[in-house]
Amino acid sequence: MTVCDFVVELNRLRKSSSESIDNISKFDSFKEYMHVERTVERDLKDILRKVKTTGKKTLCMLCGSAGDGKSHLLSYLKNCDPEQLIEGYQVYNDATEVSSQYKKPNETLNELLDRFSDERCDEPGQNLILAINLGVLSNFVESEYAELRFNRLKKYVEKSNILTSTVCDYDFDACSPFQHVSFSDYHMFSLCETGVVPDYIEQLLDKIFSENEANMFYQAYKRKSVECPLASICSVKNNFELFLNKNPRKFLSYLLVKGIVKDKEVLTTRELLNYVYDVLVSPEFSFDKMCSVSPNSMTMLKEYVKNITPTLMFDNSDVTPLMNQMQKYDILLLRKEDADSFAIHYNVSYTIENEIRAYLQGSGYEHVLADHKVIGKINSDKVLKLKLFKILIRVRAIMDYVESDEVYKSFLNDLFQYNAGHTIGLASLYGKVQKAVLKWCGSESEKYVCLDDDIVGFRIYENLDFKEYLDNMPREAEDEQLQRFASNIVIEFKNQNTSEIIQLSIDYSLYELITKLNEGYIPTGDDRNNHADFIVFVEKILKSGSLGEKIIIASNEGKSAEIKKTGFGYEFKVVK
Repeated sequence: MTVCDFVVELNRLRKSSSESIDNISKFDSFKEYMHVERTVERDLKDILRKVKTTGKKTLCMLCGSAGDGKSHLLSYLKNCDPEQLIEGYQVYNDATEVSSQYKKPNETLNELLDRFSDERCDEPGQNLILAINLGVLSNFVESEYAELRFNRLKKYVEKSNILTSTVCDYDFDACSPFQHVSFSDYHMFSLCETGVVPDYIEQLLDKIFSENEANMFYQAYKRKSVECPLASICSVKNNFELFLNKNPRKFLSYLLVKGIVKDKEVLTTRELLNYVYDVLVSPEFSFDKMCSVSPNSMTMLKEYVKNITPTLMFDNSDVTPLMNQMQKYDILLLRKEDADSFAIHYNVSYTIENEIRAYLQGSGYEHVLADHKVIGKINSDKVLKLKLFKILIRVRAIMDYVESDEVYKSFLNDLFQYNAGHTIGLASLYGKVQKAVLKWCGSESEKYVCLDDDIVGFRIYENLDFKEYLDNMPREAEDEQLQRFASNIVIEFKNQNTSEIIQLSIDYSLYELITKLNEGYIPTGDDRNNHADFIVFVEKILKSGSLGEKIIIASNEGKSAEIKKTGFGYEFKVVK
């Protein structure tokens, strides 16, 4: 079987490739080329510089999840850092060290961290930099070893909120023997008032698709363009050409960020690069098979259409969980007037050559799919014609990316306002939550919530007093672009009756529900099952109402009365 050299080069992006596994002792030219400096690297370097000035024995923990880049960063610092900041450190990676294969993780860490135990912490000794998964760290600080020998380390982990979702500032303590950075506090994108900036993702894509001599992928593409007999009809080559344009790279970056924000997709660098491979190379791509079909034949067209990026991205199911998740953002799932108009014209007209060329212009696919003879073949096959229509709509969306989801944009703005500590910027969200609570309870009033409508002809209401509590807002940020931030918006109200602080953590899913409630949406059973946290919040808010002091009884005839508690008992008064 013939192997395509270009596909072999792209294989470096796959999770299954040996290139995806980082060895701390080795950092080859490919990894050096693919390296992108992140904020977590800059913060770690800053800590290491400060440790150097103290001369104090230090345990520096690099925390995170599998595949997020801990090993890669350590390998880079060990082999390529011009400052040689970890020179003299013992470097240990809990996921790859051989000793961990023969001992339980807690036992291994107990031995490794011996010089940082409570009784030896202040003794002189060698610095240690430890890459450790959060789950392993959590198990260790809860183990008997921590109870007996590592109470100071346990207290540091708890004080620093390493194992929580709280984002804390890294205030370097020169007196502490412990320092850390956690990948979980950082994102593949930054946040600003106008939305997201997927800088890290875009820089990685630039590494793959930039047109320069140092880029081995681009060099392999150029060789294929000249040497390969399939060059004129190769889907892989044309897919690569699509992303030579920065706009499709922008689309891909923002699409992945949307999955992270909306669906809480845990995206590691390894997963990201694997996804890029999957949208470039079909699992069914066969060099030999494409060589066996004649150019512009119906068989070739069907294979080509099946293997190009707009199809792979949104129709290729069960390749990876990430690909399945991203398919929910297919532009075809949105109803748009211009797309509907084009669909009618496309299906009733036989002469659509100019439109096809316009939709495919600059994509890399036009010289195959916009050919006059090819269009004639496509028109004669209803299934193929439908597939081409889907490709045309998707290509334009990829080439001309504009975010049209207003709820998503609103959430990103409120997420920024919260993390930046802009209290005034959240006034609208607090109002939406108050209205959502009333709508959730079935109230049509802006002040009163219905407690009981089971009595024939009558309804019972209480006055609901919302008091915003803003003292726990994040500290106001100086930067206009946030690199580290919480993924949820936390808002708080104060119960005037008990002084209890009532908290609600809002992720995108709940934000979407709150928005819909404000627009008159009636919650379903599924909403109640999926948002138990909101139900608990509503129940607590209801306890801050006037039930113990005053209720309103309304009749279906439009009359109402007030029952109010006074120092002399209860007072009944008709108010309408």
